[in-house]
Amino acid sequence: MLFTTLSRLHSFALVLVLTFLGATIIGAAKTGFVPDHSRYDAAGFNNKQGGSRFIVSVFQNPQGKRVLLLDNATTDPLLASTVPREIVDRLSKSLASKGITVTRSYGIPLDKIAGQFDAAVLIYPCDNYVNVDFDKLAAKLDNKALFDYCAGWSSTKADAAGLMYMNFARTYWPHWLDPEMHEFVEYMQKTTATEDGILLVPSEPLSTTAARARWFLPLNYHLAPRRFYLYKPENGTSFLTEYFQWVKDYSATRPQQGQRRMKSHPRALSKLANMNTARTLNDEELQVAESRDVQWVLFWRHQADFKICDFELVDIETVRGWK
Repeated sequence: MLFTTLSRLHSFALVLVLTFLGATIIGAAKTGFVPDHSRYDAAGFNNKQGGSRFIVSVFQNPQGKRVLLLDNATTDPLLASTVPREIVDRLSKSLASKGITVTRSYGIPLDKIAGQFDAAVLIYPCDNYVNVDFDKLAAKLDNKALFDYCAGWSSTKADAAGLMYMNFARTYWPHWLDPEMHEFVEYMQKTTATEDGILLVPSEPLSTTAARARWFLPLNYHLAPRRFYLYKPENGTSFLTEYFQWVKDYSATRPQQGQRRMKSHPRALSKLANMNTARTLNDEELQVAESRDVQWVLFWRHQADFKICDFELVDIETVRGWK
């Protein structure tokens, strides 16, 4: 009896494994065995209260500011990643309570929305909003701030129009599929030589322990055989528990303390000069650059969403000259 039961359990487990394997192969075949965003769940905004604090925090004084919510009408089709209406209602009421004037678009095309605003929030990822002309959108925004609650906008296109872009939706596809990251990889491949050494330097304290923020991992992979140098890489690139401690330890060293932010340094890709991550190096960082024969310094801001404004590549001779 025991043998029969174990045989049945073994057969059942085998069926589960084969079913999962078959589903995986079929799913991969649909995209030509090439990784694709369509194989993963749609992005979603998980803050049930609307996340008004994200928007309010951008303004020194929110009183009198104007925010445009690009949402949908009740008759519009419900698209994946659309923020639920009850959450949008909470967001609108919360912003109004802070003295902010809120305008809801209800699916109206941007060029038919009158008035000027300080910030825009993507709530409904329809084609008209996702593929908006960012230059025209920038002309309507005095504070040049974009908040993406659907992960629908391109941070690179927003940056090119001089807009500060912030994504607050959770994405479920792996970070190595990030399109902006691949654009930056192409830039670095053209700018650096394969034998070059690159020192990774944070421009400010590491602000998140999100595993997705470890952009140095896919950069190291895609830019091999270039040599990347990172503070205690055996911990920063290790398992999550070691990585969490690495973030805490690295922030505690405060490598940016006493250093000057070089906002006047011309940016290679980003149009956002005020968000330039370049800074002077401390003595230890300069010593590492010398001992490891580094040709470049890659300054970065430790964030879960990849944006080109958070990265700046500067040749080591220029960086030494700042000292």
